[in-house]
Amino acid sequence: ETSNQVGQYVYQYLKKVSESQLPKDQGIKKAYSLALRLAKPFNRGLQYSQSKKFQIFDDEMRIGASLNLDIIGNKKSIWPRFAKTNVELHALGYHIDLLEAGARLEGLQPIIESLYGKKSQDKKTVFDYLQRKSKERSREYNTLDAQHLKLMNKMNQKLPIETRRPKEPQ
Repeated sequence: ETSNQVGQYVYQYLKKVSESQLPKDQGIKKAYSLALRLAKPFNRGLQYSQSKKFQIFDDEMRIGASLNLDIIGNKKSIWPRFAKTNVELHALGYHIDLLEAGARLEGLQPIIESLYGKKSQDKKTVFDYLQRKSKERSREYNTLDAQHLKLMNKMNQKLPIETRRPKEPQ
């Protein structure tokens, strides 16, 4: 894999499943271990994607729990694009997804910079930032609408299109 983001995530995902002690992962554990031998190890730092698993399992009682953390990184920012956590419970041969939560954090960097900018005039509220972005997008859409309207008028002039009108009864 040429992408460090994808490479690190895939490598860590293969590693976490191949090292799993949970009964639900035992069937695929060997395949993941084999794939892990062929995979290139990545360890680029926190700004890259991560896949971690914390688990505890008691073989005698057949009870355990695990916490999965998946973070999709963004090399342009210290804030990840996406983060997800999953809490699983394992008891008596059953697997229960107790809780799963995720957050998409794309675009968070400019908001934080606007709140905690270096210059005092840069500091604004989140609402100011969102309002400015909304105005910029509406300008872009208005420009596109105007261009689309011009294009449609040109097409109408080139094509012999007439509006049909019902004929008057005689």
